Amino acid sequence: AEPMQLDEQAVDKDLHSRTIAALGEEMVRAIASSNVLVSGLNGLGCEVAKNVLLGGVRSLTLHDTKPATLWDLSSQYYIAEADVGTNRAKACLSKLQELNTAVQVKCITDPLDTAHLKDCSILIMIDATLEDCLKYNAFCRAQSPPIKFIRVDVRGVFGQVFTDFGPAFVVNDTTGENPHSGIVAHITNSNPAVVTVPNDDQVEFGDGEYVTFKGVPGMTEMNNREPIKILETHMYNFKIDIDTTNFGKYEQKNLSSYGTVIEAKIPKELEFKSLADNLSNPDFSRDPTGNYGVTDFDKFGRSELLHLAFLALDEYRQQKGDLPPVQDAEAAAEVVKLANELKAKHGMELEVDETIVKALARTSRAVLSPMCSIFGGIVGQEVAKAVSNKHHPVYQFLYLDASEALPDYEATPASEYQTSGQSRYDANVAVFGKTVQDKLFGLKSFMVGCGALGCELFKNFAMLGAACGNGMITVTDDDVIEKSNLSRQFLFRNYNVGQPKSVAATNAIQQMNNAIKVDRRQDRVSPATENVYNDAFWEGLDVVVNALDNVKARHYVDSRCVFFSKPLLESGTMGTKCNVQCVIPHKTISYGARKDPETKEAPECALHNFPHTINHCLSLARSEFVGIFDSKASEAANYLTNPNYVAEMSAKIWKEDGSEQPDAAGKAKEANEILDGLLDTLVDGKVKTFEECVVWARLRFEEYFSNKIKQLTFSCPRHMVNASGAPFWSPPKRFPEPIAFNKDEPEHMAFIIAAANLKAQLYNVPGYKEERSPSFFKPLLDSVLVPEFQPQSGVKIDTGEKKEGGAPEAPAEPEASVIEQVKQKLSKLPQPSAMAGTKITAMEFEKDDDTNFHMDYISSFANLRARNYSIEEVDKLQARLIAGRIIPALATTTSMVTGFVCIELIKYLHKGGEGVHRDLQANLAISMFISIDPEGPPKNKPRTIKKKPDPVNHPEYEEEETIATIPTDGFTLWDKIVIAEGDLTVQELVDWWKKTHNATCSAISVQIGDAAMAFYNMYMPATKKNLPLKMSEVYKRYDPEFTGTYFCPACSLQNEDMDDVETPTVIFKFA
Repeated sequence: AEPMQLDEQAVDKDLHSRTIAALGEEMVRAIASSNVLVSGLNGLGCEVAKNVLLGGVRSLTLHDTKPATLWDLSSQYYIAEADVGTNRAKACLSKLQELNTAVQVKCITDPLDTAHLKDCSILIMIDATLEDCLKYNAFCRAQSPPIKFIRVDVRGVFGQVFTDFGPAFVVNDTTGENPHSGIVAHITNSNPAVVTVPNDDQVEFGDGEYVTFKGVPGMTEMNNREPIKILETHMYNFKIDIDTTNFGKYEQKNLSSYGTVIEAKIPKELEFKSLADNLSNPDFSRDPTGNYGVTDFDKFGRSELLHLAFLALDEYRQQKGDLPPVQDAEAAAEVVKLANELKAKHGMELEVDETIVKALARTSRAVLSPMCSIFGGIVGQEVAKAVSNKHHPVYQFLYLDASEALPDYEATPASEYQTSGQSRYDANVAVFGKTVQDKLFGLKSFMVGCGALGCELFKNFAMLGAACGNGMITVTDDDVIEKSNLSRQFLFRNYNVGQPKSVAATNAIQQMNNAIKVDRRQDRVSPATENVYNDAFWEGLDVVVNALDNVKARHYVDSRCVFFSKPLLESGTMGTKCNVQCVIPHKTISYGARKDPETKEAPECALHNFPHTINHCLSLARSEFVGIFDSKASEAANYLTNPNYVAEMSAKIWKEDGSEQPDAAGKAKEANEILDGLLDTLVDGKVKTFEECVVWARLRFEEYFSNKIKQLTFSCPRHMVNASGAPFWSPPKRFPEPIAFNKDEPEHMAFIIAAANLKAQLYNVPGYKEERSPSFFKPLLDSVLVPEFQPQSGVKIDTGEKKEGGAPEAPAEPEASVIEQVKQKLSKLPQPSAMAGTKITAMEFEKDDDTNFHMDYISSFANLRARNYSIEEVDKLQARLIAGRIIPALATTTSMVTGFVCIELIKYLHKGGEGVHRDLQANLAISMFISIDPEGPPKNKPRTIKKKPDPVNHPEYEEEETIATIPTDGFTLWDKIVIAEGDLTVQELVDWWKKTHNATCSAISVQIGDAAMAFYNMYMPATKKNLPLKMSEVYKRYDPEFTGTYFCPACSLQNEDMDDVETPTVIFKFA
């Protein structure tokens, strides 16, 4: 397909950096060139409009003819009670405009007309009649090019999307994933040809995919051909559908460059049918996921059923002029009748589940906030697909529901769902009932994190009425708002930049619903704040909701929830992908019980000596930045300001009498690394003028990009072989070349300018002012004397190779030598008093500030290193995404996933986790939604295991070992043994195990900080003196500041048969 011709629409890369990371700059530019019309500004319309605005379209038109009602306030967060009676589009226009002032937003309050669609790229119709949708879909298809058409509705806990992007819509990239690539080690002359990759890189392609080649030496016929199909893949090679018998022979001529194989994205043409043609016979086999419209494997056939049910609703609306009244049993029965008639009329082969159809009819007028979040996120992403031709669109119907959250309406008194007409929560009551609404009012929840996920969750809480009675939402986030947050954290505005997230979010959410009660905090949730988030706090919670962006914090919160038996709703996003995990006490596994896929880390030798990707170059560049301008600088600043610095370092190595500490060598090794940094910062690299900063930068250039390369190629010459006799410089290693400095080369000057400015800032050089003009630096560089470099013999190069048996190449340095080095280096340090005028200012890496030279330094460093090794370079934006480790993030994905989370919250309040929860895996890029039953907690049961006592000398000999448990039938991670017998002595605790469980306690230890302290061990005589002491007394010997009333001892137990006995967590309460 021909590439889209895009206007040069300006894209704020700082604002949209996370969006660009997720979608790519080309897709973001396409979105910025689009004009969208949203018709129907109920809660769903508002959510769609919000996501479209955050995506950065060119213009957005809001269309609505209806006045706002109190009913709308259950989901329309930009309409207040004071707006009731005002046109909905007008009422929310100004607040929507605030989300993105770069987008032209206007509203239309007249009935929709085709004239309104002039210059429109996409029409989105919400809560529109089928008649109107058919009319405008036909009009959109008739235009050239076609106007993309989307119909979307939510009805209670049911939702529907229909898309029509025209009769011939080409998707250039169906997945949006970065193309896999690899180094070509060899290609055979055969039919089919076999491509081999280096043993370091496993094949990442799949059967049936297509690849292209570039830079293949010898067999040049392979370069720049049309994509070639992969026939069969193996770990280190794959067959491709091409005859290379008569091609040139693959021959590696240049050790610095290799052939590359790259996954080819094959365009896919989609033939969208009109809404009229789809009504009677929707083809769910066109589902891009291959699941035939199934999104929950407990609901086979649900999409077909909901299509019929929504069709029956449309028919009822056409006949009656409106949707069925709320909770009207007669109207619901009539919709069931219509469904059966339409089934017969269209010859549909499915069983009509009357319970589902009736539930849809009873609640069809309710527009619930979580469902708006889900479908608003989906449609927001469909807009991006429609204008960019990237990612696979919904093709063409999508149905989702959460019917398992619903009560049994016919078995419950009608009064439970009777609405007052005077409450903003009437829609919630109509669907879930007054009991659930009261539970929401009284909800005591803890939301950890207030970024993108937190903003969306907060919005849903306010609309649902969570903590709008006698409840409380405690929210904490220790972060402040940055500009890059504004493209997806929709509660924040430009004027909030620099403010605490929890404070700004609470202020914004209370404007949406001033009844919500929030305890806003800025404490990080961690072991260090357990005095803040104490036992009483955790025990008082109903539910915990994570809105975090790092795994370590998630694991900690999860461990607290398991300990206190609190439900945890966990979610996360990565670009277009997201997941939800329900952690329900005694019903599911915990978050920590699931292992995340291991990330492949590059070995140190690859980063420092043998990079073969730009990621390696950027990792080293960031490491060098942090080392020079942060870590070493911080240590130097500490040395200059802390009078006890040397004494504190020395005390770790030598005792007061001058003898060595037990781990003196280990501490000396650490001290040597620190002292090297101090000497580099305070002696060798110290500067006083900006001119000296320029000299330092020029010498750094020579060291990094010339001298180190010369030494490497001297120590590891071109024709070197490894221990097995194979060529050392074989793929993926690239033989590097040094760079000769050229002041007329922009990338060379970029490094000099960034390095010199950073050095001046680091030392607070007197009279320093920022300099960016190359013309300022060039005369100074002409006068810099660069010493000639001579490679040295005997220099150790980390090649990553090991000797036989796995031993490292270099022998360990003698302990005495390491300790002596510390003495020598300490003697070389200048006295702080002699540096009274020196001020060192460390710099923490900040990727999002284009004025601070941080990314200038890292980007230029990485690209110059890439030139050393003939690696493809990247622009500054791509460098920021990689070196800044920017997590791809989208408002659409975040909106959608939090909607699913809030549905799970309602399920928990309504049904207490009784088999109705769903975990979710979704990917908006391919319209994939998979809901599954959460995994139950595994039980640790009594068992017999086989062990090899002497696997080296007698591997054939095995012994059986029996493991017993308390309780005798096993336990899960949720179970606990609570010992609340008062402050027992250690002996009394040993006796308690014998008396209560007939188990011998041979050892007791307690984790205090990072160490496990032995309270008692029958094989350690010194611990027996603790037996008559109170448990709390022994504990406080190790931790005098302990003020708690319990701790968790680890007890080694054996039964009468001397089998080891395992237990769940033991809680010893002494007060």
